[in-house]
Amino acid sequence: MDSSAELPVLYINYGPGDGGTEAELDVWAAGLVYQPDIVLTHATALDQLGEEPNSETIAAFLPKVQKAVDQMISVRGM
Repeated sequence: MDSSAELPVLYINYGPGDGGTEAELDVWAAGLVYQPDIVLTHATALDQLGEEPNSETIAAFLPKVQKAVDQMISVRGM
């Protein structure tokens, strides 16, 4: 989540697709993102991963993020 945005967040960006059914992960400023679409905040990532995570730490963390994304998309009915 290396971003120049103030308070960056990882969020689900529901694109135009067929009726808005296309979804992708994106990073943007927290204040400009619809709160229910936020998957991970910069602060939470730092708390969970540390300042300089190694590849093993990141690999162990990614399934948790994927699970959160899958749940959020299923709730939205995609």
